Amino acid sequence: MIRSEEVFRKKINEVFSLEPNNLGIEPLTGLYKKTTHYLKTMPFLVLIPASLISALTLYFIFDHILVRLVSLLQYGF
Repeated sequence: MIRSEEVFRKKINEVFSLEPNNLGIEPLTGLYKKTTHYLKTMPFLVLIPASLISALTLYFIFDHILVRLVSLLQYGF
């Protein structure tokens, strides 16, 4: 039983000894940390508007082609 506890403690220490994310370039690391902070705390406040804006942009750019593609995919599945 003691052996399994030692293995467990070793694994836990390995997890907590991970270094923070570093992209090597300080401005990119700062941007990465700010972006992931918002995505971790409130993802739907970022993802829903972004997906809505991208869907509307694609609709206005490709118009009828996008509607036909979605209809084809809907009937295909």
